[in-house]
Amino acid sequence: MSLAEAAKPALPSSTLRSYAMIGIVLYAFGLVLNEIGNGLTQLWLVPYADTIGALGFVVALYTATLAGIGTRLTVLIGLIYGLGIFFVSEPDTTYAASGLKISSYNMTHDVGLALIGFTMIFLIALAFYLTRAKSAHRALPKQDPGSTS
Repeated sequence: MSLAEAAKPALPSSTLRSYAMIGIVLYAFGLVLNEIGNGLTQLWLVPYADTIGALGFVVALYTATLAGIGTRLTVLIGLIYGLGIFFVSEPDTTYAASGLKISSYNMTHDVGLALIGFTMIFLIALAFYLTRAKSAHRALPKQDPGSTS
């Protein structure tokens, strides 16, 4: 890390929390569009919905990394998200060939959505936890009753 990078001021926690909320809103909007596209057989809508949902994930991941999560946790979250995307987007024959088929197509799809939803909620919770306000009033350290100071 160069001296110039170390001297950069950190973003305020309210900005990071705003980024996190933008990420979750984009993801939710993409999820709603996806359900509308699949439910009403408006299949032209599905690629746009997937793109918006993935953009929401990227914004949430960026926010969490700005808040200070480590590389190992970032990789783990990416793996869980990728597994969820696999379960959501691949056809049923791919699951059967890979040996990762859970039950029926709908059950596998729901598990994929649950994995993606879990990673989104986990990222946003981490971003909020790492940017929480520190208490201004701290208790004084306890002093040994026998000391003179």
